[in-house]
Amino acid sequence: MKIFSRFLLAGAACALLAGCATKRLPSEDLEVPKLFPEEIAILKNPDLSPNSKEKYDAIKSLIRKVDFTFTREAKTINDLLYYGDGVPDATDRPDRTITFNYQYGDHYVRLVFALYMTVVLRADVIEK
Repeated sequence: MKIFSRFLLAGAACALLAGCATKRLPSEDLEVPKLFPEEIAILKNPDLSPNSKEKYDAIKSLIRKVDFTFTREAKTINDLLYYGDGVPDATDRPDRTITFNYQYGDHYVRLVFALYMTVVLRADVIEK
């Protein structure tokens, strides 16, 4: 039993250290717009298609530096992404999902935000 508890403690310590090793900022961090203005400007540009190489490259770069799974407010989505690129599953309900799909060639980055009114309940980043 003593060996088991040591393995358990070692596993917990490794998990804690691995979790702290990430260098990505949470999307809600106030520094994100200041640190990554170029990527955000490209993503917010209404003249560029979500299927453009520019937007695909910008989102690829941004998801390496920013963790979108920490998004908790719809305002953050609007601050970082162009609302016109998002596709809602419904517009007449308080609970909805908004999907941003940035595709170039055979690759894509998809951001899926599940919201209730202005609160983000869940955010997923899917990359292929």
